[in-house]
Amino acid sequence: MKRLGFLLIFLTLVLACQKDYNKTKRPYNYIPVNTSAVIQVNELNDFIKSIENNDVLSGLYNKELKDASIFLNHFNTTQPIYIAFKDSNYLILTKNDSTLFTLDAINNVISKTLANSNIEETQIDSTKLYHKNIGNTFAGSNNLDLLENVKAENESTTISNLIETTDKKSVASILFKSEANNYSQLLFSDFVNQGNSNFTILDFEYTKNGLSYNGILTSKDSTSNHLDSFKNTIPQKINTPSIAPEKTSSLLSISFDDYSVFNTNNLKTDSTTTQKESFLNYTNEIALIDNVLALHSLDPNLILESIEDKTLSETFRDIDIYEFGDSDIFKSYLKPFISFENANFFTVFENFIVFSSSSETLKSVLTEALNSKTLANSDAFKNIKDQLSDEASLFIFKNSEKLADILEKPMKGYNANAVQFIHENHYTHINGIIQKFKKRAASNSVSEAFTTSLNSTLLTAPQVVKNHVTKSHDIVVQDVNNMLYLISSTGNILWKKQLHGQVLGNIEQIDMYKNGRLQLVFATPNRLYVLDRNGNDVAPFPLKFNDAITQPLSVFDYDKRKNYRLLVTQGKHLLMYNAKGQSVNGFKYKNNSANIITQPKHYRIGSKDYIVFGAGEGLKILNRQGAVRVSVNDKIHFTDNEIYLYQNKFTTTNKLGQLTQVDTKGKITTKNLDLTDKHHITTTSKTLVSLRDNRLIIKSRTLDLDYGEYTEPRIFYLNDKIYVTTTDLQSKKVYLFDSQAKSIPNFPVFGTAPAVLEKLDNERGLELITQSDDNTIVVYKLH
Repeated sequence: MKRLGFLLIFLTLVLACQKDYNKTKRPYNYIPVNTSAVIQVNELNDFIKSIENNDVLSGLYNKELKDASIFLNHFNTTQPIYIAFKDSNYLILTKNDSTLFTLDAINNVISKTLANSNIEETQIDSTKLYHKNIGNTFAGSNNLDLLENVKAENESTTISNLIETTDKKSVASILFKSEANNYSQLLFSDFVNQGNSNFTILDFEYTKNGLSYNGILTSKDSTSNHLDSFKNTIPQKINTPSIAPEKTSSLLSISFDDYSVFNTNNLKTDSTTTQKESFLNYTNEIALIDNVLALHSLDPNLILESIEDKTLSETFRDIDIYEFGDSDIFKSYLKPFISFENANFFTVFENFIVFSSSSETLKSVLTEALNSKTLANSDAFKNIKDQLSDEASLFIFKNSEKLADILEKPMKGYNANAVQFIHENHYTHINGIIQKFKKRAASNSVSEAFTTSLNSTLLTAPQVVKNHVTKSHDIVVQDVNNMLYLISSTGNILWKKQLHGQVLGNIEQIDMYKNGRLQLVFATPNRLYVLDRNGNDVAPFPLKFNDAITQPLSVFDYDKRKNYRLLVTQGKHLLMYNAKGQSVNGFKYKNNSANIITQPKHYRIGSKDYIVFGAGEGLKILNRQGAVRVSVNDKIHFTDNEIYLYQNKFTTTNKLGQLTQVDTKGKITTKNLDLTDKHHITTTSKTLVSLRDNRLIIKSRTLDLDYGEYTEPRIFYLNDKIYVTTTDLQSKKVYLFDSQAKSIPNFPVFGTAPAVLEKLDNERGLELITQSDDNTIVVYKLH
């Protein structure tokens, strides 16, 4: 009995230790060793949209991922998700919590627990997922045997170590072996990853018109990786686009600081190549450009002198064309990178020596170069050049037709696409860009970029919020059913969320975890919300209030250290919270009988903080603790205008149409602006804009607009320039002016709501966002 008791105690301790052990493991530690590809998803909603809408990725993603997305669509998490693939099987891993995968809100779902097991089987429509919890990790698979064998002791330390090197701020990252043929297409060449048993890692960034990616290709065995031919060489500037014709469909360039080192390495990696003394020793770049071969040299005359088997054939526009005797020298000499036959003729142009099978082809290349009609000068290539490094060991360019051949789908409009490989010891940096090219519009023109229609009437005018993933902006809007929508910079609805009531004022953003990821924060009449990038509530929010919230939420970051304060207004009361939803005890506002009638604002003048708002007929100026910092004794008959900081004074207007300013000593001054009782003002620290009836005044300049019903003016400071916008709701025109009160060319444009001006995407030019009718958002591009 004692022995049996000891065994029971021992087993209990072992099981307890095992549970604790599983809780310390990270989800990716369960990825099986024999995995051929892993996708790490950092931003779930953006990733799901890419499966459907991204021209490049939608074709690369396999059927298994598209099946998995049926379940991923219902995940509620901001944690990274790992999807591992082997053959036709997939495994989903992520950190588990009680709200990760709830079935109550899913239609056509069947779920059951398998007999004698802790595994559940969930079926949505006709697709099944087997899933279980391992410590703090959720694991799900389309293959029951695979799921049953998911164990911590089967961890691939190689995969775990590589995952830790990925960019957590990218939308997604992918690790894949050469056997994952679909993802290898992004390398633009079969030989790059051929036979490589190690992983390639790519971090994805989605652009408005395509995809950019960067990462590394690992290597441990030099005999299996052709890129080791660049070992101990220094990547050089890629010059051959400057000789390639404008309509080049394919260009592959190799570069090195010492050709002899490259050649020696290449002999080791490709046994079919033979050693041969050559004029190539004077080159630093060799490129195959469609049906010609180009060499680049700092001294092309040395190459010309070194080529013995040559005969002058003819002269074209004062440029000599030679016939070349050793025409098949390039057939195998540069394999596997380049193989070029029938190099019957060559010519020298600037720092290039160009070979071709015919003199007519050379004449065509020379004509294009003399007229500056080269690939480097093409608009499509310029469109991607800023995203490329100047130097590379291997550079591959494809136009839309050649890209279509690689991806095995039409890619119309993708006129310039490139991948660069920059070799270092035991690994190679990869930088790729696949991008649709739109010909640049005429300067100062305005075009409609897109429209997005919702099912219900809009309740609030569009706002813009930062997208920390793409470093651009998204659009947020609410409809009359209190549904909140997040819309991408290309017009796709990323998510929608049902709210309890109308959003009060503007939606703000905070970085509550101080990790660069932004959350939306705002109030409705009885809720204080904080939403993550995917539209999910961030615990412990939303906070619920019995008494009504009467002003928009005020968000303060006093010292710019992301120690946020959330100030809630309820009638004549103020409630201060921190970013964790906890009440800030150090803030105590002694209210009077007057209701707070303007949104509290925080301003810093010098080293002092001021919290400012109107209450009844008094201006309240508080310190951080809620005590009076400045006493204002005189009354102000407030209008509907906000309180601004203008000329270092707290500024608003009164019902007499006077500009009313209060300094930091509490002294009030007024100035007659000749405004009617119905007027609007807005300011920056140095610019004042006012509107009464149809008269718009920007600084001291007056504009008499057509008679109409105008929205309050808005000021935007973008690209070191002031812009002012207002919308005539009667004529449905949106006006846009600069700080000199001059109309921006090609304005007004059609619009039915207040407009927002912002740089939505990462392309040149600004976007103006407004409405075209009650339920449609329209975005205009300013060129």
